[in-house]
Amino acid sequence: MATLVLGVVGRALLGPFGGIAGSLLGLGLDRHLMGNRRDGARLANPELQAASYGEPIPVVAGRMRVTGNVIWSSGITEGASRSGGKRQPAGAGSSHAASLAVLLCAGPIDGIGRVWADGRLIRDAAGQWTLPVMMRLHTGSERQLPDPLIAAAETTAPAFRGLAYVVFEDLALAEFGNRVPNLAFEINPDAGEQGLGDAMAALAARAGIHLPAHGDFPAVTGVYAGSVAPLADVIGPALRASGAILAAGSALVGDATAATTLALAGQDQARATGRERAQPDRQQRTGNSGLADAVELAYFDASRDFQSGLQRARLRSGTRVDNDVLPLALLPATAKQLAHRRLLRQAAARRRRSLRLPWRFLGLAPGDMIALPDGSWQITEIRFEAFVLTLELVQRPGLAAAVNLAGDGGRALEQRVQPAGATRLLALDVPPLPGELPDGPRLWLAGASAAAGWRQAGVEISLDDGASFIFAGTLPGPAIMGAASTLLAAASPAGWDRLGSVEVELLAESMWLESRSEASVLAGANLALLGREIIQFSTAEAIGPRRFRLSGLLRGRRGTESAVADHAAGEGFVLLDQSLLLPLTLPLERLGETLLLRAIGTGDSGAEALSLPIGPAGIQPLAPVHLGARRVDGDLHCHWIPASRAGFGWPDFVDVPLGEARAAWRVRLVNGAGILAQADVTAPAWVVPAPAGPCRLEVAQLGLTLGQTAVLSIN
Repeated sequence: MATLVLGVVGRALLGPFGGIAGSLLGLGLDRHLMGNRRDGARLANPELQAASYGEPIPVVAGRMRVTGNVIWSSGITEGASRSGGKRQPAGAGSSHAASLAVLLCAGPIDGIGRVWADGRLIRDAAGQWTLPVMMRLHTGSERQLPDPLIAAAETTAPAFRGLAYVVFEDLALAEFGNRVPNLAFEINPDAGEQGLGDAMAALAARAGIHLPAHGDFPAVTGVYAGSVAPLADVIGPALRASGAILAAGSALVGDATAATTLALAGQDQARATGRERAQPDRQQRTGNSGLADAVELAYFDASRDFQSGLQRARLRSGTRVDNDVLPLALLPATAKQLAHRRLLRQAAARRRRSLRLPWRFLGLAPGDMIALPDGSWQITEIRFEAFVLTLELVQRPGLAAAVNLAGDGGRALEQRVQPAGATRLLALDVPPLPGELPDGPRLWLAGASAAAGWRQAGVEISLDDGASFIFAGTLPGPAIMGAASTLLAAASPAGWDRLGSVEVELLAESMWLESRSEASVLAGANLALLGREIIQFSTAEAIGPRRFRLSGLLRGRRGTESAVADHAAGEGFVLLDQSLLLPLTLPLERLGETLLLRAIGTGDSGAEALSLPIGPAGIQPLAPVHLGARRVDGDLHCHWIPASRAGFGWPDFVDVPLGEARAAWRVRLVNGAGILAQADVTAPAWVVPAPAGPCRLEVAQLGLTLGQTAVLSIN
């Protein structure tokens, strides 16, 4: 009967191979279910997703983590515009998305709870997502209809009746390297712990097989009959670990340590023990040579997001280890107790005996317990001949063996779904940063959020006053930003400002500023934009939650000397870490036009666009330095030293490259009455007739645009 039952269950759930495995399983309960050591078995991995044709369909009882199989996909689509625009600026990125269906397991299921993508929790048990996801769940009923997205894309769309699956519609892939992530799902989130017997009975019931369970079974969170093994590899290890047996192929009988026992008394006990026949019953005791020294059980740890776990119980020192793989989701303490009980059962099972009882005991069945003076014995086989019932028994440990053992599965990093929050988006029009020399208008885009769950956001831009938006790229990560709490006083940009300081309050608790040595600062560390001035700082002192006092300053960096006296409390602060900023290069003919930007992150639904002019700071030549003028024989001799956008590092302490396509300057003399003289020159010098009275010399370099102006007053 065992062969028939398990063969039918295997064929019904996992096809003909499952039927063969089930038949083999039923041939010998002792050999295949209770005592067979399975070297080389491996735990199924519920974290690796497949997309293969012909994969067996997983069967799940209880709560379990599965990845399933991708059964349909529209492919990865790439789009430059989300709102109809076709133009795309130089250097802009593109958006990638995919629609796909993932088969989870045989249905029906109650629902799904948590969802992971590449091991990262993106949906919690309450159904809150960290990403903008459109997902539909089909629970696997026999009446479910085809998914509307698949029906619209395919000529003939299957309904996948009896199979639980999910459909993602236009899943954004930017956060996963523009590829489909490895998705994992928690099945039946509302189901609590249940007995292993009930879980295995539920698996059999899916195949229409009535396989009731009674007795003591360990509590399990879930059972996973996956694609790597037939049903035999689910029931067999579970029975071996729990001490249960398949009684006559018609019922599952739980652990003998708590099973109801039959106590023989009087004449029946005398007959059973052999005293009435003047000869003892047949008994057998084996040695220790084949007994395992330790037992190891691999399982899915329900306390650590169903990661692989291992618990060990040791009887004596030695090298023989009996190991098994349990496709069960368990708590570590439960797995520890199973390993301990299995070790004790193996030790007790060295004693076997045969008993003869009258026919009125025909109600006994394999798995039942009989209490004799020398301990508890479990029936493994029954024969009835000539109105005599012959029982084959194996000794089982007593109730004292059912102890509570502590089991530690280790610590796991707790993942919590946190709202991403709205993106604070900044567009920085600043002079060239280290390693760049733009040849067109360039903005650096920075984004972050006060919410702890914010990770990234895309950016869209509009060059036609909002008529259409173009995808510009994805912000690499949260930029460190905030606002000044105090006023930074003016200071000379020619050296260290060791007296000045400014306090800033950062946007989020996760943001932090670090002190760096002065040598590191001179090499480029701690570069920040405060208001319109680029500064550097060597000391960052934490003075409160999200608050820092910055000192040891270098001022007017990278050509922002004109802004050293232009500060106010509350002005913006951004650490210029290029790895966290998104560059946006625009066509030169767009210089001076208005640009609209908006973030398209998880928390940015309905966010208003940011409007700003396309400025020249990235390509504007710097103001010349060291202006001088002297009157000689009625002429005014003017001279200056060019400043280079390519020479901020000054590595060899000699003249730096010009950094512009040509050497040209626009110069003029002005006084209160207006312009006295002006010219475009190709050398950093100019001779002009000297005017009477005081005047002012103005010099600006010519490049892709007119550079910053340097001014010298002349008496």
